[in-house]
Amino acid sequence: MHGNCSDFRNGAAIVEWAFQGPKTGNPPKPKLSGSRRSHLKMNDLSKAAPWDCVANGYEASAKLVFTQFAIAAMDLVDIEPGQDVADIACGPGTLTTLLADRQARVSALDFSMSMLRILERNLSRSDLNAVTVHHGDGQALPFEDSQFDAAFSLFGLMFFPDRAAGYSEMYRTLRKGGMACISSWAQLSLCPLFDVMAQTIARLDPSRRPPTYDISSLENPDVLVAEMQAAGFVDVSVHRVSRSFAFPSANQLWHDLTEGSAPVSVMRSRMSAEAWNAVSSEAVRFVDAQVGPFPTQLGATAWIATGRKPLA
Repeated sequence: MHGNCSDFRNGAAIVEWAFQGPKTGNPPKPKLSGSRRSHLKMNDLSKAAPWDCVANGYEASAKLVFTQFAIAAMDLVDIEPGQDVADIACGPGTLTTLLADRQARVSALDFSMSMLRILERNLSRSDLNAVTVHHGDGQALPFEDSQFDAAFSLFGLMFFPDRAAGYSEMYRTLRKGGMACISSWAQLSLCPLFDVMAQTIARLDPSRRPPTYDISSLENPDVLVAEMQAAGFVDVSVHRVSRSFAFPSANQLWHDLTEGSAPVSVMRSRMSAEAWNAVSSEAVRFVDAQVGPFPTQLGATAWIATGRKPLA
């Protein structure tokens, strides 16, 4: 494990960085010149430690949501048996295992060793033998030029400190004609599931205002298209994908939102068990009042973009 949640001085503030958009209290951006300045968003979710902290809960709770979007992403890219595919920022392997089920040869990479251990454990219990697991940085991939037929980064590249490097590395490692697929969450107004968390955190701590729409981030699908085109991809298109999820109770909703959340895990690590239990009880009451009656369904929307490396 790269570290633990207590490694962070401003743990509670990381909650604000769970979502794209302008965040109160962001650290100063590095001074850069040229177009790369807009690509850098320095926040603690671009570090491994928060994801290490939440790995087990992330697999159990977030997999339910991410699986639906991973399937949608695969349906946009024609993956054939025997193709070489990269899963960049693979987490515990939600997409990786789905790709392997389609008989692709998958190179799965993440910077969180805890996430990768979960993936390796799951692979050892399966008959999937065409997956190689790599610990590394999506902004400096440890792969050869023109190695892959397709490359995915689902809800990963959006957290990279240098998104331009992420696009460039995907482009470099793709074969001519190879497909790239990148996803990002849409703004909170299109993601009631995540808006519940933002509103609940604001209720628990009024100084933590819910983030507002950031037109310069990947919440804006036009930015996603423009950045892929700037990296050299052609035939770029973006797809709006929405899915709904059922929750039997406010308690289950709060559990599912927090157990798989890296920023909330950091916040929790800064509290005593007694304090966290009190916070959770208040959160469940608020969620019940805001979202109920239960059972209910809440949705989330993602932008999923595809682009191709030119043949010439």
